[in-house]
Amino acid sequence: MLVASIQAPSGAVLEFLVLFAVILFGPLVVSRLGLPGLIGLLLGGFAIGPHGLDLIKAGDQTVPALGQLGLLYLMFIAGLELDLHVLRKQRSAAVVLGLAAFAVPFSAGLVIGWALGWSVAATILLGALFSSHTLIVYPTLRDAGLGGNPAVASAVGATVLTDTLALIVLAVVAGTQTASADITVVIVEIAVGFVVLAGVGLLLLPRLVDRALRMWGGDRVARYVVVIVALLAMAALAEVFGIEPIIGAFFAGLALNRLVPNEGQSMDRVEFFGSAVFVPVFVVSIGLLLDPSVMFTTETLELAGLICLGALGGKAIACWFAGAALGFDPPERGAMYVLTAPQAAATLAVTLIGFELGLFDTSVVNAVLVLILVSISVAAVLAQRVVTWMPRGAAHKVLGEKVLVATMAERPSDTAMRAATRLARPDGGHGEVVITRTAGEPRPEATALRSVERHIFGHGFDGRLTTTVGPLAEAVPWAVTETEPSVVVIDDADFDILVPGVPLVVVRVTDSGEDTFRVVGSIDAEDGREIARRLGDPRTARNRMRRRDPPENGASRSTDTAQSIAPR
Repeated sequence: MLVASIQAPSGAVLEFLVLFAVILFGPLVVSRLGLPGLIGLLLGGFAIGPHGLDLIKAGDQTVPALGQLGLLYLMFIAGLELDLHVLRKQRSAAVVLGLAAFAVPFSAGLVIGWALGWSVAATILLGALFSSHTLIVYPTLRDAGLGGNPAVASAVGATVLTDTLALIVLAVVAGTQTASADITVVIVEIAVGFVVLAGVGLLLLPRLVDRALRMWGGDRVARYVVVIVALLAMAALAEVFGIEPIIGAFFAGLALNRLVPNEGQSMDRVEFFGSAVFVPVFVVSIGLLLDPSVMFTTETLELAGLICLGALGGKAIACWFAGAALGFDPPERGAMYVLTAPQAAATLAVTLIGFELGLFDTSVVNAVLVLILVSISVAAVLAQRVVTWMPRGAAHKVLGEKVLVATMAERPSDTAMRAATRLARPDGGHGEVVITRTAGEPRPEATALRSVERHIFGHGFDGRLTTTVGPLAEAVPWAVTETEPSVVVIDDADFDILVPGVPLVVVRVTDSGEDTFRVVGSIDAEDGREIARRLGDPRTARNRMRRRDPPENGASRSTDTAQSIAPR
């Protein structure tokens, strides 16, 4: 009777079991062969798919749907982690690379389509297929500390331009073939869509998310859910205007760039779920499509060879010459190539729509799958080498990159948290809050610490909370050594201790209720003006600068600044 009741597992439970088994073991197995983990995910997807062990059946939409979310997540993280200071400096480079990475492969597609005797619509669509790319190896470069490199930032920014142009070409071709809309209408609709995305993403969404994070900041789960809702809302908004949701996801990342600091707690959760679940599922979902019986026929391989040559060769030419014109050295051009070479989501979208329109046959679809497999594998292997080639220059610490708040009160004052948030927010920075106590005081209870965290996040400050024993005069130098902040906010009006190498902003509230601050420590005039600008209205604030000679104990000379800040 017991044996009769036992049955093989099936359905969603089995699918998720084999899916996460591939995510766990696939990279581990191939890494023993010296191959990147991405290849293990691709091959694992094939192994469990309908053309392998058939553990995930053909037509099953669970894993592909999660994979689509993984792609959105990938583009979102790219926008979220993009160093806007570097991108602002490299915006011209991003445009030049984006145009080159679109035009050269697109031209190669036109030549190949014309040589094969394809129709004009199919030839143009092939060019659009070649020109798009997916930032699938970006996490590899990011984890190696190259996210702020000018070449990497330029390639990430160029992705939006190349994919957008490719998808516009797709929309125009699809519109002409289906006759569902006039070409002019399609182009105007897309243009309006980008204006709306830019307006919502850069103006409305940051304000809404900031308000939500301040309201529910003490709830870690709520903070993460707010970020995900913002991502999906922008992706859905893009679809409304016929724009691929990956573009909306990237805009969402840019919108939240300063609200979710790269080293903050919220980013920890975003990266964790992305690295552990969503992005690997996307790669596995591509592996499900691989069908060796069709992909490796003579006809498919010949066509795949031409397609790989056009797409990968076109990207290489574009990155090499555009990189040379922009002054990037060979390793940096290599970084640009490994980011722009992988073909995945947009490429697959163009291919499948071309197949539905009757412009591509099954041999083209399978040849493109070969391109996807080859491009991801080549980029993953080269990315490991590029990481070793790229120079590791000394990172420039911007003013608000990491703000330390120190107080001896039960919690930092509103004045201190307002100052810390204003210093950190323009640079997308995060921080640490240190609460000190005397040796005889008991350690704060967990409920009290959670209340302090809600207070901190309620000011829009994404930071970690720690406690220590000792006076501020001892705790601040220790905390500076441990955390290496870019600026320190002292919540004690009488504090006057110099800490070499970092400006200290001492805050207090006057009898009239006005927030004031003074800067103690070695600081140049430019940083002093920037602190004054961020903490008060430069049009009405009263500045007082005085040069103070070194004290007799040999401490370095410092600039002491006093600033009156009108409440906001």
